[in-house]
Amino acid sequence: METAGRPGGVVCFGEALALVTDPAVLDDPQAPASAAGAEVNVALDLAAAGVPVAWIGRLGADPHGELVIRTLTAAGVDTGGIEIDPVRPTGRYAKSTGPGPDGPVTRMHYRRSGSAATAAGPDLPGRPVVRDRLAVASWLHVGGITAAVSPAALAAVLQRPRTYRVSFDVNWREQMWPDGDPALVARLAGRADVVLVGSDEAVRVFGTADPAALRALLPDPELLVIKDGAVRAVAVHTDGTTTARPALGVDVVEPVGAGDAFAAGLLTGLVRGEDVDRCLRRGHLGAAAVLVVAGDSAPPLPEHLLDLDDDVWAALRVGAAGVGR
Repeated sequence: METAGRPGGVVCFGEALALVTDPAVLDDPQAPASAAGAEVNVALDLAAAGVPVAWIGRLGADPHGELVIRTLTAAGVDTGGIEIDPVRPTGRYAKSTGPGPDGPVTRMHYRRSGSAATAAGPDLPGRPVVRDRLAVASWLHVGGITAAVSPAALAAVLQRPRTYRVSFDVNWREQMWPDGDPALVARLAGRADVVLVGSDEAVRVFGTADPAALRALLPDPELLVIKDGAVRAVAVHTDGTTTARPALGVDVVEPVGAGDAFAAGLLTGLVRGEDVDRCLRRGHLGAAAVLVVAGDSAPPLPEHLLDLDDDVWAALRVGAAGVGR
């Protein structure tokens, strides 16, 4: 489904992965899998919310690359900006989950070295199919994972002047940075218009999760959004004032993808011109929907929940069976 001529939507750029069902078959390039990857998850969640969205990136000429395209196309995501690499494969990963002190803990097992996505270079935004989509987009969504996989391409799409606004999800992944240096991610985040970061990531990448201190370190973005796990999300405005919204109570099944769903919810509100408080609520609804399923993406919870009074919102509990109090 091509939507390059539909203005006002979102372009997501990143690495697509095949989520293999069993770590034991992770080395099988034809293993049963589902489409995944941070920006793929965001694109799927945006499409489920009715936001025009395209995913751009590189895939291998293999069954898992075909799977990603089929999944995105079926969801209504524009796939016309995808480049197929005849040699390099589509990246793969698997998950294993075990108990942790605060709920389920998921371990990732990757096969992404030398993937098709790693060959994306600084010429990416000039390619006609990509240029056409960026020209009509209101937002570009990217993240810190892409800073490790395709740093030159990411730097190129963040260059100014640009006609679109950028949301940047820090998405720090320790295993992707062998030298442990977060400086590149911090520098690229500073070029965005909206930055999303978990409080634990903020300490690792910026040295602090304090809203005022983060704003001092990142003076240029219009909005900083600090996600404090199951507690709340805080948006820090350019003048240093904050907007906070408590998270929903959730019976967590599996946590991977919740941050991507939060980003999709927030972006949905921003695309529609909603106030920051409502955008944060959308983020929480998206995250809660993914936390109660085993997959990496899920349709958002009912929109009428956005209009609940604060005390009713605080009393909600989301589980696999739905929303209750």
